[in-house]
Amino acid sequence: MKLTSGELLSKETVATIAARSAVLLINFLIVVFTTNNWGPGGRGEIALVITNVAIIAILSNITCGTTIAFHAQKEKAELLVLISLAGVLIFSLAGSVIFSLTTGFKYFKDLFIISLLISLNNAISNYWLGRNNIKLYNILMMLNPGLILLFLFVFWNIFRIGTIRACFYSYYAGLGVLLIIGLLTLRPLGPFRLPAVGFRNVLNILKYGTGNELNNFIQFLNYRLSYFFIAKILGLATLGIFSVAVSCAEAVWIASKSMSALNYSGIISSDDRMSAVSSTIGYAKQSFWVSILIMLIAIMIPRSLFEYVFGTGFGVVKIYLIWLIPGIIAMAVSNLYGHYFSGIGKLNIVRNRALLGLSVTVALLFLLTGKYLLKGVCIALDASYMLSSGYLYFKFRREVTA
Repeated sequence: MKLTSGELLSKETVATIAARSAVLLINFLIVVFTTNNWGPGGRGEIALVITNVAIIAILSNITCGTTIAFHAQKEKAELLVLISLAGVLIFSLAGSVIFSLTTGFKYFKDLFIISLLISLNNAISNYWLGRNNIKLYNILMMLNPGLILLFLFVFWNIFRIGTIRACFYSYYAGLGVLLIIGLLTLRPLGPFRLPAVGFRNVLNILKYGTGNELNNFIQFLNYRLSYFFIAKILGLATLGIFSVAVSCAEAVWIASKSMSALNYSGIISSDDRMSAVSSTIGYAKQSFWVSILIMLIAIMIPRSLFEYVFGTGFGVVKIYLIWLIPGIIAMAVSNLYGHYFSGIGKLNIVRNRALLGLSVTVALLFLLTGKYLLKGVCIALDASYMLSSGYLYFKFRREVTA
């Protein structure tokens, strides 16, 4: 599906935005549940563990992430499954060991099981994205947090587990059930047969996966490196508050991420470069205006409502949400340009954007966190997001006029 710069949102785009909105709402309920039952400290601990899991999952995505989508119409499903499974096992185990060293292996089991399940589910959903089956992709995307929330209530209300272990167990169960459902969606492809593994095929899959996920890894550090600074300098309770502010701010990216996924799927399944440029411009404009609207609605919410919803101590979330506006809006637009370059294979541009952002983030976090606390963190992120977004926009404009 292609979109020109003058078109309104397509039905497919609206459906994907609706699906991501449902995901946002469910994740919001999970955040509300954790903040009200375990407070800023508990929320901070959960955020730190899930951040570590996300880093491991990004590394696993070298074999099960967007490379699966990119090669879904080029390689046999059996080969993609085999490579994904091998990579997920290796990266999940190695990553869990490395991160557990800093906590005396306190979270090893949680890191390994959750990252393993997330990565396997990513492989299945990315396969359907690559096959341009957006409907099934959206269904799997919505089931992910939905099942986690369902089991969170089960462990809390039925099994009466009152510690944050209930949260981790809900990830085990929810992602496990999702994996079973995902495997069932692959059944129509026929019985699994061990494929002939060609060196060149494997190399192509790993090459694209390594290039793209290295970029995603650097970009994720740009998004979440601040968590480690806050945890170390300001404490877990402060991290809990800031993680809620970030979750609210990044909700603005619903439209951007939806449009990016659809545009990426269209780009990798077509050789029409002019159409890809046109659809990217159209989506970028729409992402800007939709994101502005969402952010305006968010900042109109009174501070007292944040306190009421998330619990005592979370009223200040609105302050940091406002501070994050410039960077969040910039990223909402530049995400479209990033996925365009990923779709046409120019991963070096995406990597340079991520490296620029990360270098700015690191430098400013060191300078501002201790002195200006969370406001300093917000300034660091805004500067990073805006500069890296400006770089992508410049590169895209050169692409259009070349």
